[in-house]
Amino acid sequence: MSELERFKDIVAKLRDPETGCPWDKVQTMMSLRRYLVEETGEYLDALETGNFDAVKDEMGDLLMQVVLNCQIAEEEGKFTLEDVAKSEADKMIRRHPHVFQGVELKTEQDRIDSWDKIKKSEKDDGRRSALDGVARSMPGLARAQKVLDKAGRVGFEWADFNGAMAKVEEELAEVKESAAADDAKALEEELGDLLFTVVNLCRWKGLQAEEVIHGGIRKFTERFKKMESLINVKGSTPEEMMTAWKQAKESLKPKAES
Repeated sequence: MSELERFKDIVAKLRDPETGCPWDKVQTMMSLRRYLVEETGEYLDALETGNFDAVKDEMGDLLMQVVLNCQIAEEEGKFTLEDVAKSEADKMIRRHPHVFQGVELKTEQDRIDSWDKIKKSEKDDGRRSALDGVARSMPGLARAQKVLDKAGRVGFEWADFNGAMAKVEEELAEVKESAAADDAKALEEELGDLLFTVVNLCRWKGLQAEEVIHGGIRKFTERFKKMESLINVKGSTPEEMMTAWKQAKESLKPKAES
């Protein structure tokens, strides 16, 4: 028995109506949604640490979610883990004719166009707009970038980075106007526009907005914790915190090579 087969049997036993785990027995595909999101986040956190023992462990938790969902689907007569694997394998062969069928795709754009054409021909799922097919449950910045990518593929984008940057400046001005007018609804809308245009800057420079914001969060967290080591934050004035913040920033700068 392979380890994958052993793992599948373990999950099936966890779901056994008589002797299985009380928690696993009552789960449904819908109830497991939030755990899939949580496990994905924990896997990505582990990947950032570079600790591949942790990466392996968290990837196992992701695999648990896939296998458990497939076990539930099999019990309900919908599909099996083998069905999922076959479907994905067939899809990868179909969508990579340049790898499996000897089709020549000379450029990256040729590859993208081929992928999109094959996806569109696979099934009619009601998509009519070039922007259809972006999952609503994606993280906001990643979803924004996916929408912008799709719009860009049909030519709806700025001619260059300067145009994208000018749009950010325009939206920032509108945010300031809404804030000055104390119009909460307008401010919310303009802030959304500003965030969206900033995501477009990431796209223009080949960056993933979701990764960029996580980098910003990491940097802020590191500096804040350093500031906490310098002063008692709760008992400090705003001026004292700003002074400590500057010290923290300075102390965390990479040391220049001698």
